[in-house]
Amino acid sequence: MPLVRCVARPLILQSTRVLLDHRHKPWIVATGVVAVGGIALYLWFELRSPRELTGGTTVGLWYGVIGSVLMIFAGLLSALRKVPAWWWIGSRQAWLRGHIWLGLLSVVFIACHAHARLGGFVEKLLWVVLAAVILSGVFGLVLQQFLPRWLAQRCGDEAPYEQIPHLCRLMRGKADAAVDEVAPAAAVGATFAAELRAFHDQHVRPFLAVPVPRGSVLREEQRASSVFDALRKRLDLSGAGATVLAETDRLEELCRDRRQLADQERLHHWLHGWLLLHIPLSVALLVLGVAHAVM
Repeated sequence: MPLVRCVARPLILQSTRVLLDHRHKPWIVATGVVAVGGIALYLWFELRSPRELTGGTTVGLWYGVIGSVLMIFAGLLSALRKVPAWWWIGSRQAWLRGHIWLGLLSVVFIACHAHARLGGFVEKLLWVVLAAVILSGVFGLVLQQFLPRWLAQRCGDEAPYEQIPHLCRLMRGKADAAVDEVAPAAAVGATFAAELRAFHDQHVRPFLAVPVPRGSVLREEQRASSVFDALRKRLDLSGAGATVLAETDRLEELCRDRRQLADQERLHHWLHGWLLLHIPLSVALLVLGVAHAVM
C-alpha cells in the first residue's frame, strides 16, 4: 500500500461531504417564503402610501434595519471560531446554513429599503461591495459543492492539508532508503547504482519537497512515466538486478503519491483562497453600512 494511503487513512478529512444537502431544504423554503412575503408587503405599503416610499420613510427604515440585522448575523459566522466552547449557540454547520440563506435574504430587504435604486455615491459603493460579497460567496459555495467530490474521485484517500509537509518528509526518507538499498548491489562493480542515485538526487528528492518545483520533469504523470521507463531501460541494459528495478518502481510510486498530494494542495488553495476576497469585502460592507446609516 502506498505510503500516503498508509499514513493518511486515519486522518481522512470530512470536506468530501456535499455542502448543499437535504438539510438546506427548510432554509430554502423559509427564505423563499419570507422573500416573497417581504416584497408583497412592501408593494402593499407602496400602494397605500400617499407618497413614494424611500429609504428614509418608516417602512424603508424598517426594511433597512431588517436587512442590516440579517447581514450582521451572516457576518458573525467568522466570530464562531473564537468561541468554540459556546455549544449553546448551535453548531457551526447550522450557522453556515443561516449564513448562506439569510445573507441572500438580506439582499431582498436592502433592495426594498433602497426602493430598487442606486442612490448617491456611498449607496452606489454599497451596492458594488454587496454584489462582490454575494458573487464571491456564491463562487465559494460552488467550489465547495463540487471540488471535494472531484478530489474524492481523483484521490482515493485525502490527507489533511496540515499533514502534507510531514508526509513529504516521510516520503523523502523512504526514497533515500530505497536508493541506499542499491548500495550492496553496487559492490559487484556495476555502474547503475551511481546513475540511480544521481537521478534520485537531481529529480526525485527535490520533487518530494514542499512546494513541488515548477520545472520538475516529474510534475506531470505522463512525462514522469516516460522518464522512469527510460531510466529502467538504461538500468536493465547495464545489467541491473531485480532489486534495483524494484527500488526504481518504489521511487516512481512515491512520486505518484507526491503528485496526488500536490493535487490536494492545489484544490485546498482553491477551496479556501476565495475567503481572502470574501471576508475583507464583508468587513467593508459592514463599515459602509454603518457610514450609510450615520449619513
